[in-house]
Amino acid sequence: MEWIRINSNKLKIMLTAADAKRYSLSPDADHADDVTRRAFRAILTDMKSEADFDATDDKLYIQMYPSREGGCELFVTKMGVSLQGGEEYMEQRLSKKETKPFAPRERRLAFCFGGVQLLLAVCERLAARCYVGKSRAWQDDERRYWLLLIDKGDPLAARRDYGFVAEYGAFESAECAELMLSEHGKLICDKNAVETLGNL
Repeated sequence: MEWIRINSNKLKIMLTAADAKRYSLSPDADHADDVTRRAFRAILTDMKSEADFDATDDKLYIQMYPSREGGCELFVTKMGVSLQGGEEYMEQRLSKKETKPFAPRERRLAFCFGGVQLLLAVCERLAARCYVGKSRAWQDDERRYWLLLIDKGDPLAARRDYGFVAEYGAFESAECAELMLSEHGKLICDKNAVETLGNL
Protein backbone atom coordinates (compact mmCIF):
# COMPACT_ATOMS: atom_id res chain seq x y z
CA MET A 1 0.00 0.00 0.00
CA GLU A 2 1.32 3.42 -0.99
CA TRP A 3 0.02 6.90 -0.30
CA ILE A 4 0.47 10.51 -1.35
CA ARG A 5 -0.33 13.35 1.01
CA ILE A 6 -1.99 15.98 -1.20
CA ASN A 7 -2.43 18.49 1.64
CA SER A 8 -3.48 18.52 5.29
CA ASN A 9 -7.04 17.51 4.38
CA LYS A 10 -6.52 15.26 1.36
CA LEU A 11 -4.87 11.87 0.96
CA LYS A 12 -4.50 9.52 -2.00
CA ILE A 13 -4.07 5.83 -1.15
CA MET A 14 -3.00 3.21 -3.70
CA LEU A 15 -3.80 -0.41 -2.85
CA THR A 16 -2.57 -3.47 -4.74
CA ALA A 17 -4.84 -6.47 -5.31
CA ALA A 18 -3.17 -8.12 -2.30
CA ASP A 19 -3.81 -5.04 -0.15
CA ALA A 20 -7.48 -4.98 -1.14
CA LYS A 21 -7.81 -8.68 -0.29
CA ARG A 22 -6.10 -8.14 3.08
CA TYR A 23 -8.64 -5.44 3.98
CA SER A 24 -11.55 -7.43 2.46
CA LEU A 25 -12.16 -4.49 0.14
CA SER A 26 -13.76 -5.12 -3.22
CA PRO A 27 -13.18 -2.23 -5.69
CA ASP A 28 -16.55 -3.03 -7.32
CA ALA A 29 -18.53 -3.17 -4.08
CA ASP A 30 -21.21 -0.75 -2.94
CA HIS A 31 -19.34 2.02 -1.08
CA ALA A 32 -22.14 2.24 1.49
CA ASP A 33 -22.22 -1.40 2.64
CA ASP A 34 -20.95 -2.39 6.08
CA VAL A 35 -18.03 -4.49 4.80
CA THR A 36 -16.68 -1.61 2.72
CA ARG A 37 -17.13 0.87 5.56
CA ARG A 38 -15.16 -1.42 7.90
CA ALA A 39 -12.43 -1.73 5.29
CA PHE A 40 -12.22 2.07 4.94
CA ARG A 41 -11.98 2.42 8.74
CA ALA A 42 -9.18 -0.16 8.92
CA ILE A 43 -7.23 1.52 6.13
CA LEU A 44 -7.59 4.97 7.68
CA THR A 45 -6.56 3.61 11.09
CA ASP A 46 -3.33 2.36 9.51
CA MET A 47 -2.87 5.67 7.71
CA LYS A 48 -3.28 7.64 10.93
CA SER A 49 0.26 6.91 12.10
CA GLU A 50 1.93 6.10 8.78
CA ALA A 51 0.80 9.24 6.92
CA ASP A 52 0.02 11.40 9.96
CA PHE A 53 -3.55 11.68 8.67
CA ASP A 54 -6.02 11.61 11.56
CA ALA A 55 -9.61 11.43 10.31
CA THR A 56 -11.14 10.22 13.56
CA ASP A 57 -13.27 13.28 14.28
CA ASP A 58 -13.96 14.50 10.75
CA LYS A 59 -16.69 13.93 8.23
CA LEU A 60 -15.04 12.31 5.19
CA TYR A 61 -15.62 12.18 1.45
CA ILE A 62 -14.09 9.03 -0.08
CA GLN A 63 -13.81 8.25 -3.79
CA MET A 64 -12.74 4.75 -4.89
CA TYR A 65 -11.52 3.81 -8.38
CA PRO A 66 -10.53 0.29 -9.46
CA SER A 67 -7.03 -0.05 -10.92
CA ARG A 68 -6.12 -2.19 -13.90
CA GLU A 69 -4.02 -4.53 -11.74
CA GLY A 70 -6.96 -5.53 -9.54
CA GLY A 71 -6.37 -3.11 -6.69
CA CYS A 72 -7.84 0.36 -6.30
CA GLU A 73 -7.12 4.00 -5.53
CA LEU A 74 -8.82 5.93 -2.74
CA PHE A 75 -9.10 9.71 -2.60
CA VAL A 76 -9.92 10.73 0.98
CA THR A 77 -10.97 14.31 1.79
CA LYS A 78 -11.73 15.77 5.21
CA MET A 79 -14.84 17.89 4.70
CA GLY A 80 -14.01 20.42 7.41
CA VAL A 81 -16.95 19.39 9.60
CA SER A 82 -16.18 18.03 13.05
CA LEU A 83 -18.34 15.03 13.88
CA GLN A 84 -18.28 16.19 17.48
CA GLY A 85 -19.48 19.67 16.60
CA GLY A 86 -21.82 18.76 13.75
CA GLU A 87 -23.79 21.37 11.84
CA GLU A 88 -23.58 23.86 14.71
CA TYR A 89 -19.79 23.81 14.40
CA MET A 90 -20.00 24.46 10.65
CA GLU A 91 -22.51 27.28 11.10
CA GLN A 92 -20.18 28.97 13.59
CA ARG A 93 -17.26 28.71 11.15
CA LEU A 94 -19.31 30.14 8.30
CA SER A 95 -20.75 32.97 10.36
CA LYS A 96 -17.25 34.01 11.45
CA LYS A 97 -16.01 34.02 7.87
CA GLU A 98 -19.02 35.93 6.59
CA THR A 99 -18.33 38.82 8.97
CA LYS A 100 -15.05 39.54 7.15
CA PRO A 101 -15.06 41.85 4.11
CA PHE A 102 -15.41 39.76 0.96
CA ALA A 103 -12.96 40.09 -1.90
CA PRO A 104 -13.68 37.98 -5.02
CA ARG A 105 -11.03 35.33 -5.57
CA GLU A 106 -10.44 32.35 -7.79
CA ARG A 107 -12.81 29.43 -7.33
CA ARG A 108 -12.15 25.95 -8.74
CA LEU A 109 -15.34 23.93 -9.15
CA ALA A 110 -16.06 20.40 -10.35
CA PHE A 111 -19.34 18.78 -11.37
CA CYS A 112 -19.96 15.14 -12.28
CA PHE A 113 -22.72 13.90 -14.62
CA GLY A 114 -24.05 10.45 -15.40
CA GLY A 115 -24.42 11.12 -19.13
CA VAL A 116 -23.26 13.45 -21.87
CA GLN A 117 -26.72 14.99 -22.37
CA LEU A 118 -26.70 16.20 -18.77
CA LEU A 119 -23.30 17.81 -19.30
CA LEU A 120 -24.52 19.51 -22.49
CA ALA A 121 -27.66 20.79 -20.75
CA VAL A 122 -25.63 22.42 -17.97
CA CYS A 123 -23.21 23.99 -20.48
CA GLU A 124 -26.18 25.38 -22.40
CA ARG A 125 -27.65 26.96 -19.28
CA LEU A 126 -24.28 28.40 -18.24
CA ALA A 127 -23.74 29.82 -21.73
CA ALA A 128 -27.21 31.41 -21.60
CA ARG A 129 -26.21 33.04 -18.31
CA CYS A 130 -23.10 34.45 -20.03
CA TYR A 131 -20.69 32.43 -17.91
CA VAL A 132 -17.33 34.18 -17.59
CA GLY A 133 -14.39 31.98 -16.64
CA LYS A 134 -12.36 28.99 -17.75
CA SER A 135 -14.00 25.63 -18.38
CA ARG A 136 -12.89 22.12 -19.35
CA ALA A 137 -14.81 18.88 -19.90
CA TRP A 138 -13.66 15.32 -19.23
CA GLN A 139 -14.85 11.73 -19.39
CA ASP A 140 -13.55 9.27 -16.77
CA ASP A 141 -12.89 5.53 -16.93
CA GLU A 142 -16.39 4.83 -15.61
CA ARG A 143 -17.95 6.78 -18.53
CA ARG A 144 -19.05 9.66 -16.33
CA TYR A 145 -18.70 13.22 -17.60
CA TRP A 146 -17.08 16.09 -15.70
CA LEU A 147 -17.15 19.87 -16.01
CA LEU A 148 -14.34 21.78 -14.31
CA LEU A 149 -14.74 25.53 -13.89
CA ILE A 150 -12.45 28.31 -12.73
CA ASP A 151 -14.16 31.62 -11.99
CA LYS A 152 -13.99 34.46 -9.49
CA GLY A 153 -16.39 34.84 -6.60
CA ASP A 154 -17.10 33.95 -3.00
CA PRO A 155 -16.10 30.30 -2.37
CA LEU A 156 -18.78 30.01 0.30
CA ALA A 157 -21.45 31.01 -2.23
CA ALA A 158 -20.45 28.50 -4.92
CA ARG A 159 -23.26 26.03 -4.19
CA ARG A 160 -25.77 28.86 -4.22
CA ASP A 161 -24.40 30.39 -7.43
CA TYR A 162 -24.47 27.01 -9.20
CA GLY A 163 -27.42 25.52 -7.37
CA PHE A 164 -29.25 24.59 -10.57
CA VAL A 165 -26.49 22.08 -11.41
CA ALA A 166 -27.91 19.78 -8.72
CA GLU A 167 -30.82 19.10 -11.11
CA TYR A 168 -28.35 17.44 -13.49
CA GLY A 169 -25.35 16.17 -11.54
CA ALA A 170 -23.30 16.49 -8.37
CA PHE A 171 -20.81 18.92 -6.88
CA GLU A 172 -17.42 17.29 -6.30
CA SER A 173 -14.09 18.32 -4.78
CA ALA A 174 -12.21 20.15 -7.55
CA GLU A 175 -8.78 19.17 -6.19
CA CYS A 176 -9.67 15.48 -6.00
CA ALA A 177 -11.39 15.58 -9.39
CA GLU A 178 -8.37 17.15 -11.09
CA LEU A 179 -6.01 14.60 -9.56
CA MET A 180 -8.28 11.65 -10.39
CA LEU A 181 -8.97 12.79 -13.97
CA SER A 182 -5.27 13.26 -14.69
CA GLU A 183 -4.91 9.48 -14.26
CA HIS A 184 -8.38 8.10 -14.99
CA GLY A 185 -9.86 10.61 -17.40
CA LYS A 186 -9.88 11.69 -21.03
CA LEU A 187 -10.02 15.41 -21.84
CA ILE A 188 -12.84 16.03 -24.33
CA CYS A 189 -12.80 19.84 -24.38
CA ASP A 190 -9.68 21.66 -23.21
CA LYS A 191 -10.82 25.29 -23.50
CA ASN A 192 -14.13 27.15 -23.32
CA ALA A 193 -16.10 23.95 -22.73
CA VAL A 194 -19.18 25.90 -21.64
CA GLU A 195 -19.37 27.90 -24.85
CA THR A 196 -18.32 25.03 -27.13
CA LEU A 197 -20.60 22.35 -25.68
CA GLY A 198 -23.40 24.76 -24.82
CA ASN A 199 -23.84 25.64 -28.49
CA LEU A 200 -23.98 22.07 -29.82
